[in-house]
Amino acid sequence: MSQYVFGKPRRPVSRVFIHCSASDNPAHDNVATMRAWHLQRGWSDVGYHLFIRKDGVVEAGRPLEITPAAQAGHNTGTIAICLHGLDIDKFTQAQFDTLRALCASINRQYGGKLTFHGHREVAAKACPVFDYKAILNLDRAGRLGVLNIATPVRTGAAVSEIGMEEPEARRTLRPVLRLGHSGAPVEALQLRLNRLGYHVGKVDRAFGKRTRAAVLAFQADNHLMADGVVGPSTYEALDEAGPREIGEERKSAGILDLAAGGSRIAKASVAQQFAGFGLAGGGVLSVIDESTGAVSRVTQGVELFGDTLARLGPWIGLAVVIGGIYVVLQARKAAAARVADHRSGKTA
Repeated sequence: MSQYVFGKPRRPVSRVFIHCSASDNPAHDNVATMRAWHLQRGWSDVGYHLFIRKDGVVEAGRPLEITPAAQAGHNTGTIAICLHGLDIDKFTQAQFDTLRALCASINRQYGGKLTFHGHREVAAKACPVFDYKAILNLDRAGRLGVLNIATPVRTGAAVSEIGMEEPEARRTLRPVLRLGHSGAPVEALQLRLNRLGYHVGKVDRAFGKRTRAAVLAFQADNHLMADGVVGPSTYEALDEAGPREIGEERKSAGILDLAAGGSRIAKASVAQQFAGFGLAGGGVLSVIDESTGAVSRVTQGVELFGDTLARLGPWIGLAVVIGGIYVVLQARKAAAARVADHRSGKTA
């Protein structure tokens, strides 16, 4: 048995929610059983981050970097802790001691700025059934009070079924969507992803590879299980999310940056601009030479160049100038569109 050390996740966290497992069965007193229960019901993992056994030992559940699926409509920006138990008289002092020590440890990592809540504060449930406010000495806002910490938090290896609390995300009548699906629900998903800045390409009502890539990017940015499947947790996050944040480096990128990064469109645009400038430059020289003969005198030793200028003449030279300018303008237009797509996140 070793001491548990809380590792602060990189995702934003402002609240911690306390749950109970809704079972006193000794065979259920481990996170592996809770995970199996949730997986059997189509979830990607156990809904909680931390599970406290009857003996006070903590077991890790869902990774802390991933948003929980524990309190519908209130999952974003939270950590979820579950204590095994249902009957209020069967919770143990060891569990409550661990809960105090664990919450104090988490709170220290956030400079005392977190608030702590019971599941029943945001759901029509009596979960947790014990008086968590008194145990954690919470004030009216849910901030942790002074706690007497008796023992350090212990952790052990998770043991490897049922009647326990279900995982939770906001209920929805929308169907679970994945690669290969099609129809109006997929169209609504594509439109929502586009509005948030996760571009799916053409809105075609088909859940193809580009839509899946957009879903994966959204899930990763919002600290969800990145499985490419749109279920209750992803729908909840889609409903709550704001527009995608674009990094400063992407916002300031230019066409030369994209070309250096390997973009074929950017490379072609740069090459076309050089070609257009070369074409226009040749036409200008032809017009000057026809009018003054200066270029021919300077290049009279270069027979091929002189012959070319002579053949072009002033009007053809002028047409070449116009053609070169047109090529440059079109290349710049394509470059501007490519840069705009990159800065908006529409393309990689």
